[in-house]
Amino acid sequence: MEMDFDAFDAGILPGGLRNRSNVRLLICYILDSIKKPVKKDLVITSIQKNGIANYFETIDAFVDLLNKNNIILVDKENDTYTVTKSGKLIASSLGEDLPLTIRERALSGICELLAQQRSENENTAEIIKQKNGYVVDCHIKGTDSDLMSFQLYVPDSKQARLVKRNFQSNPEIIYKTMIAVITNNADFAAQTLKDITRKGFSSRNNM
Repeated sequence: MEMDFDAFDAGILPGGLRNRSNVRLLICYILDSIKKPVKKDLVITSIQKNGIANYFETIDAFVDLLNKNNIILVDKENDTYTVTKSGKLIASSLGEDLPLTIRERALSGICELLAQQRSENENTAEIIKQKNGYVVDCHIKGTDSDLMSFQLYVPDSKQARLVKRNFQSNPEIIYKTMIAVITNNADFAAQTLKDITRKGFSSRNNM
């Protein structure tokens, strides 16, 4: 893989990748480490959001790997990809060439996005338009049925999206909070408040 220093610097944090060949290497490394097909946008987002590489260069690197058959499309409908034998070889033989901090940051980022995706799939929130506002219909899934479901009225779409985002990001904390309240368990409620403070809920009104 040629060592062409042609990646844009925009959005790259200190220590990030400014070499397109290393961006391609990182993508192979991520897909090989995850050991299962991953959505293209999750891979690109995890790299770009963590300041590892430029967004446009990451897209180009992804397409490059696809054209060279280092990665393949597994599921067209879900847009998921995995590494081929040649991609695995690149990851195993050259993965150590990437700084450890970059590898750790990339894997942490993709694992966080995968966990968020799983939570959104398992814990649904639907925004329903009403005459004078919006209702967010939330469901926390159990094995055979809902563990909890509730509807929350909000006056505008921005707040509805905020509620939906926070619910799908923190369903376990919301469930614990409700249990603490209805069981009048002060100790449990205090611990849950600490969890909220530690993890943090978004207070932004925009998406």
